[in-house]
Amino acid sequence: MLPRLPYGKEYLDWWYNKGGMVATLLGLDSVGGASAVSDAIKKAIGPWDAPNSPYADYFEPKFSATVQMWVERSTEVWKLLRKTTFLAEGDSLKYVESDLSSIQGVTGSSTPFASGTNESAPTVATLEEIEPAYLVDAWETTLPSRTRSTWQTEPKLDPKWIKQYHAELFPHQIDALLCRTIDTPNNDGSSVFFIESIDRICSGNAEASTTYVSDAADPDIHWGKSTALIDRSADSDDTFGCGAGDGLSLPSTGAARTLKLDYIDDVVAAIVPYSKNKRFIGITGPKTLNEMQKLIDPKQRYLNVPVDVEITINGVSTRKGAKVGFTVGAYVASGIEIPFFTSRHVANETSANRSATITDADIGNIYIIDLDAVEIRTAVPVTYLETPPHAMLTGDMLKTRHMLMYGAQLVCTNFRANGAVKYLKST
Repeated sequence: MLPRLPYGKEYLDWWYNKGGMVATLLGLDSVGGASAVSDAIKKAIGPWDAPNSPYADYFEPKFSATVQMWVERSTEVWKLLRKTTFLAEGDSLKYVESDLSSIQGVTGSSTPFASGTNESAPTVATLEEIEPAYLVDAWETTLPSRTRSTWQTEPKLDPKWIKQYHAELFPHQIDALLCRTIDTPNNDGSSVFFIESIDRICSGNAEASTTYVSDAADPDIHWGKSTALIDRSADSDDTFGCGAGDGLSLPSTGAARTLKLDYIDDVVAAIVPYSKNKRFIGITGPKTLNEMQKLIDPKQRYLNVPVDVEITINGVSTRKGAKVGFTVGAYVASGIEIPFFTSRHVANETSANRSATITDADIGNIYIIDLDAVEIRTAVPVTYLETPPHAMLTGDMLKTRHMLMYGAQLVCTNFRANGAVKYLKST
C-alpha cells in the first residue's frame, strides 16, 4: 500500500528520494496487489545513483526534482493554486445538492414531526472517478546528432542543451493549458486529455449556449470521462455554476463589452455567501488590469493610506500600489480585499487564446477564485524519463528518447464560491 500523503515536502521527498516515483509508475503487481518493484530496488533508485544504477536506467529523480522546483518557482497561475494529491484525496467529489429549508414556526401545541418529511441529513451526491490528466513533453535525440555535438557547438545537437530547453518551457506550457478558453476542449475523455482549465471551472448554465461558445457542450466538465460528469446545459439550478449562476458575468449578446467595476462587484457579492473562509484572489490579464486602473485613477484619493503595498501569495507578488478601494495590487468588494494577479496566458488576453465565438474580446477574462475551493490534485509530480544508450539495440533505432511527464487535474470542490467576468474589450 502506498502512503496516503498530502501534497508537501514529505510527499515530494517520498516521490523523488524514497522510491515513490518508481513504485507509482511501475504500479502494483497483479498477484496480491503488492508493489511491482521490491523495496531493495526502490532503495537502489535514488537521486545520487541514477541514471548509473542498473535499476535506474529510465528514471532520473534528481533532474526531475529540479524541474519540479522550477515549476514551483516560474509559473504564474499554477503556483497560486492549492495542491493536493490523489493518494490523500482519492478520485471522487462529494457535494450537497440543495440547501436546507426545514425551519418551522411553532407554538406549544405544534406537531413539527407530523408531516414525516423531515430528513436527518441533506442529500449528498458524488462525482466518481475523476481522472488525472497526464501531460507529456517527449523528444528524441539521434546517435548522429549526439556524436556531432562532441565537436560542434550547435545547440540543436547538444542533448544537454535540448534537455534544458524543454525543462525551462515546461512550466509555461502548464500555465497555458490552465488558462485555455472554454470553447477549446481540454479534457473530453476521448480525444483531448489536457489538464482542465480555469475558464471551464468558472462557468455556468448560461454559458452553455452558442451565443458564447462554439458548441453548447463546450462548458461541460469531463475530468477524463467520455461522458460529461458535469453537464452545464442540464444544470439548470447551477449547482456547479459560479455563485449559483449570479457569479458569472456575461454580455447580453454575442459581442464583447467594455469593463465596468460593477461587473466585478456584482460577481463578488454573488459568490461570498458560498465561501467558507472568503480567501479570494483575482486572476486576469495584464491588459485587463490596466483597464481596471483606468476606471479607478480619476476617482482615487491617497489620504493617510499606506503606499507601495505589495501582496504576495506562494511567491507570486502583485504590483505595488496604495490600498484604497482598488489599488494596483488589490480590489475591495463586499468588504473583502482581493489581491489581483496577472498572467499573459489568461483566456482572451492574446489572439493565440481568444474566444472562437466572441472574437472582439481582446482583453483577459477576470476570475475570482476561492483558494479553498479550487485545487490542483496531483497524481505524478514532474518526472523526467530517459532511455539509456543500450536501448538503441533493443529498440532497433539509433535514438535516445526523453520525456517530461506530469499527472494532475484541476479540481473544484465548491463551484459556487468562484466567479468570473468574461468577454471584455479594451476602451
